Amino acid sequence: MWTYIGSTASGKQEGIHVGRWNAASGVIEDLRLAYACTQPSFQVTASLGSGMYLFSGHQPQETRAALSSFRVSGNGDLEMVNTIEVDDEPESFVQIALDRTHRVLVSVSYRSSKVRTFQVEPDGRLSQPVVEFTLHGSGPNVQRQAKSHSHGAVVSPDNKFVLINDLGTDKIMIYRLDPGTGKLEPNEPPFYKANPGSGPRHTTFHPNGTAAYAINELDSTITTMAWDAEHGSLHTLENTPTTAPDVDIATNRAGEVALDASGRFLYACNRGAVEELLDYNVSADGKLTLASRIPLDGKEARHFAISPDGKWLVVAEQFSNIVSVYQRDQASGALKPSGSRHSINNPSCISFA
Repeated sequence: MWTYIGSTASGKQEGIHVGRWNAASGVIEDLRLAYACTQPSFQVTASLGSGMYLFSGHQPQETRAALSSFRVSGNGDLEMVNTIEVDDEPESFVQIALDRTHRVLVSVSYRSSKVRTFQVEPDGRLSQPVVEFTLHGSGPNVQRQAKSHSHGAVVSPDNKFVLINDLGTDKIMIYRLDPGTGKLEPNEPPFYKANPGSGPRHTTFHPNGTAAYAINELDSTITTMAWDAEHGSLHTLENTPTTAPDVDIATNRAGEVALDASGRFLYACNRGAVEELLDYNVSADGKLTLASRIPLDGKEARHFAISPDGKWLVVAEQFSNIVSVYQRDQASGALKPSGSRHSINNPSCISFA
């Protein structure tokens, strides 16, 4: 198994790195640059009929964005399948997501707030954009919400809906997905309205398909929502602070959110005022109880991913140039540092293949 790490460093080490994943020790071995590119953003991996593939956004020019498909070779190398280039601003393809059939890829761009879909052929080849539109609006935070900022994309468990987090307008947009064509149509209701100034960043679904969790970057909260799969609507159950009461949330940014495969444990992070991972217990009704705060050795947990066997959490500590591995107790959900740390300039995203 391979671990792929995006790096937004400037210079010759900028690009997508690969290392052999040692599931027994939680160590990434033989780490090397697999593909040199500028500002690689979010990446996803998927098994198609013809093999394992990695898809990643990057920024060949300041006003051009690229989305590339790679076939994963037997030694972990990335073999280019094709690249689609589009006009866009920096921080394009800030997140991408595959539908449940791995035949449609959805992308969002932070600065331009563009939303796109692409079809994925059985050989991994990407189509030109099927859908391309721009979100519009603003929010009460004049520094961060002067305009729309699409930041997260996720596909519903039944593959019928796509949710887009708009950090700039405090909305989670909801679209009906046609997995055969990649087309999106506004749902009715067309969006979920989050708390003013909260800044919803990313959303993840509970494995049981009845709840969803949005981490809100600007007010440092996690919103637990009931998901109505029939109508494609979200309803607030609770808002949970990610910070301790004495933390100044004006200087904090809540980051990533992920559930383990069982749905019993949720992980999140804080950046800025405090640098920490958060471990929550998830009750039968979907609500959260904080189990522990785990201080980071470094800064800016830009992204993290649970290993496929569920035993490890791998964290990209972007501002400290470190990828850290935490051991995960699958019975209790507790995390502890494993001592496995790997130097990469500005790591930004983690994925396994």
